[in-house]
Amino acid sequence: MTTTHFIIFNLLVGAGISGLFFIYPRIARRGLLFGVYVGEERSDKDEAQQIVRNWERGIVLWSLLSFGITLAGFFEFHSQAIFPLLPLLLAAGCLVLYLRAYFQARALGVAGRPPAVAVLTEPEAPSSWPFFTLVLCVIGGVVAISYAAGHYADLPARVPTHFGPSGRPDVWRPKSFWTVMLEPIMTLVMGVGLSILTFFMARAKRAVRFVQTRISIDAQQRFRMAVTRFFCGLAVSVTAMLSLMSISAIRVGLGRATSLFPIVTILALCLGVGIFCGIIYLAFRYGQGGARLERAASNAPLTDGLADNSRWVLGMFYINRDDPSIFVERRFGFGYTVNLGNWKAVALMGCFVGAILVLALLGTLKK
Repeated sequence: MTTTHFIIFNLLVGAGISGLFFIYPRIARRGLLFGVYVGEERSDKDEAQQIVRNWERGIVLWSLLSFGITLAGFFEFHSQAIFPLLPLLLAAGCLVLYLRAYFQARALGVAGRPPAVAVLTEPEAPSSWPFFTLVLCVIGGVVAISYAAGHYADLPARVPTHFGPSGRPDVWRPKSFWTVMLEPIMTLVMGVGLSILTFFMARAKRAVRFVQTRISIDAQQRFRMAVTRFFCGLAVSVTAMLSLMSISAIRVGLGRATSLFPIVTILALCLGVGIFCGIIYLAFRYGQGGARLERAASNAPLTDGLADNSRWVLGMFYINRDDPSIFVERRFGFGYTVNLGNWKAVALMGCFVGAILVLALLGTLKK
């Protein structure tokens, strides 16, 4: 990839991130305004729309400033390492803009508890997607671990622990259990962890509207299944990429290859493009929470935790000890978030994130 292509690619990624933030208020559930439930009618009023317009102007201005800072830094220091700062700049600015919009929306928020909906208790047919995802991810992780363990004794005293953009090793370290087995173990942990999350997503709490038809609940079910399948595909893709990366790294260490399998780079690029395109598709096809599918019922009020402002902190963190749900629909963002009032949910996420952080730390120490 030439320098020009690298610059264009990173600017396109930045533009995609900015675009997603820009359009979000237009694909959110009607009645929700930057993490605050303001009611269906009030969300269409001038004061609510003014908050949205301020958000859109802010996103455009901050994006242009972030692009300018990144390009200026690149031409000043002549280093491609500047470009990873672009997503960080965009995220930091969007967070500030979100908090401003959130506190403005709070003045319009609906007080009181929303009505409950009995339809939430009706039985559902279990999805087989998470089960098959777990099986495939376990197989991928076990294959990577078995291959590394089976060739451990044949590896030389120094093994490759880092690979450059070309796929060739650029860091070698003394052979040890962690320098050889860390990537295979990470493959299994990531795959199994993401697979388990899909089980809970497939059973995430449905936040429907208080309406006598099935429009809202059908929209929720279709949205939830689409998000579940998306994350199932993500889990399998990540596992396949890490497994192939681990196996090819062992082959380089054994002297059977000079670089990683070319398919590893192809998978990494496809994974990045797939994630972005998948989110775009879900956003425009379904809208957050199926908003685009429930338009015929969008005048009815939201119910349960999604419409209860007292259960949300900053519009992003759901805390309800009386709710047994582990995953609930996001108020701002896409997909689902954890019920921080449920100790099981906190323990689940803590174990997954903790395992990833420990392995990442070991990976940093070994290099």
